[in-house]
Amino acid sequence: MKRKLLASILLLSLSGPALAATLDAREDVMEKIADVVAFARVCPALEMDTVSVTAIAIGQKIGKSNRDYDLIDAMANAREGAMRRGNAEIACETGRQQYGPGGNALPGLLRER
Repeated sequence: MKRKLLASILLLSLSGPALAATLDAREDVMEKIADVVAFARVCPALEMDTVSVTAIAIGQKIGKSNRDYDLIDAMANAREGAMRRGNAEIACETGRQQYGPGGNALPGLLRER
């Protein structure tokens, strides 16, 4: 067990910043997808553009395991809870600004119903 851990650490250190950047980008996209899911759940006027979300997920190899979906769902549940405890109207406007057609974060992931 200890050898496997050391081998993993060595492999990660040898792979350098490129692997870390890839993992960071993948995690960032997973968080953004969780945001979009939460906004779509909270805001009746918004829906997720599944084609755009799927294309981005495939590009980052998200969804190859159920763990990815479980993680996105857990993050979306936490975000949804926070939005519902706050001002839903402000949350919906934030969703439009970040993920709507002209969004600042990833445009086109949310659209009006």
